[in-house]
Amino acid sequence: MKILKLLILSLLLIPFIQCSEERIDGVGTGTINGIVVTIDTNERVPDARVSTQPATSTVFTDENGAFIINNVAEGSYSVEVSKDGFVTAFEAANVLPNVTIDLVFDLDLESSLNQSPTTPILIAPENNTLNTPLDVLLEWEATDPDEDDTLLYKVSVFNEDNDVVEEFTDVSEMTLQLSNLVLETKYFWQVTVNDGVNPPLLSAVFTFTTLSSQTGTFLLVKKMNNNQVIFSSDEDGNLFQLTSENANSFKPRRNLATGKIAFLRTIGGQTHLFTMDPDGSGQQQITNSIPVSGFNFEEIEFAWKPEGDVLLYPSFNKIYSINPNGSGLSEFYETSNGNFVSEIAWSALNNIIAIKTNNNIGYDVEILIINTAGVALETILSGVEGGAGGLDLNIDGSMVLYAYDISGLEFSNYSLQDSRLFVYNRTMDTNEQLNTDVAIGFNELDPKFSPAENSVLYQQKARNINAVSQIRVHSLISTTANSEILYEDAMMPDWED
Repeated sequence: MKILKLLILSLLLIPFIQCSEERIDGVGTGTINGIVVTIDTNERVPDARVSTQPATSTVFTDENGAFIINNVAEGSYSVEVSKDGFVTAFEAANVLPNVTIDLVFDLDLESSLNQSPTTPILIAPENNTLNTPLDVLLEWEATDPDEDDTLLYKVSVFNEDNDVVEEFTDVSEMTLQLSNLVLETKYFWQVTVNDGVNPPLLSAVFTFTTLSSQTGTFLLVKKMNNNQVIFSSDEDGNLFQLTSENANSFKPRRNLATGKIAFLRTIGGQTHLFTMDPDGSGQQQITNSIPVSGFNFEEIEFAWKPEGDVLLYPSFNKIYSINPNGSGLSEFYETSNGNFVSEIAWSALNNIIAIKTNNNIGYDVEILIINTAGVALETILSGVEGGAGGLDLNIDGSMVLYAYDISGLEFSNYSLQDSRLFVYNRTMDTNEQLNTDVAIGFNELDPKFSPAENSVLYQQKARNINAVSQIRVHSLISTTANSEILYEDAMMPDWED
């Protein structure tokens, strides 16, 4: 190969070959001829810059990749050839008087020095995970030694039931959200990384299986991966995960007429209303321009219209009405004193709507009854010190269930001390504290009537911030103090048949 290059060089440089008779300050001179080609294909490289060290003349290769430097003083030189997109090459040259030196430079592309990224490592869901929600976040990791490279990923997903491979290309982050997967189906997924220079690299293939079609009577929330995650549970205590642990989802509320579950989810620093099917599929964001807002999202409560065609939700001092498909947004109610609306309940019969309002730190509480025109009809609670919440109505709206901090203490960080459960009977105008036999130092929160209205489901939690919540049930027909633990490390219950 070297002989071939020298032959090409000699043919190209015949016009340039000459003996220099000149001398520079008494020093003899010679000539450096050369040709520059690519290392793999021997293609000639025009417009490459040729210089020497020590410095002489700087020249550029012609259209044939050839160059000549005349009148080079005798001595030892390093000849450098450079061009954008190529690795700079060097050759030694020992120049003698009246002698022409022929050099051949093989240039390599800069990309030949680029290192491949690491093979992607799949992280979540872990391989062979069972009972995966129908909305799942795929996670992986890969690195590249060349910091200037931009890594793009292709994610391939397919399942055991058909031959269709769904490909998500040009993914720039190391996560991908999958939605509306099929129940009881085994999925396979693989990630390919490409740095735009080296051959793409493929990860291992991981599998996960989605949850079964079983759904439960109870809805509840548990903490996973620093997020709140919604579960359903049957009466035997079997749990079915409905939302992903990679999204913060909370306050599930089922509507019997539609079978849909509405819930809240944190999206980009805002909280929005979503709906889903009882098995966790079909998750859909409902609110957009006006998010759900208030002083404390653990105190926020929205409500279904019994027929399931409308949802009411709070945003600061207003209540908005919206259809479950996200259309029909309109203002429904506004507080007269500027206080925030925190909770809403709507009875299954008689269109009784109860709301709880409070100031911007959770106090100055009022519980009101309003009609479907948004007109206040009745005040259930007002003029008391301390916090209150956890609003619910029985089927005909005659009884209002709520929690109230009987300590009457008010702290700037809204810290409840002795929250207890109460039922107000609108017909009899009586207010009764439920005898749950709660221990001192614990708060009772977020109560809900059972479908038969013979018991109450609620959350119990110690005063300290990091305390673990329990979901308990209290019998309304028992004449003695009672409560029973249903779920450990759980909160925000809902109970619908």
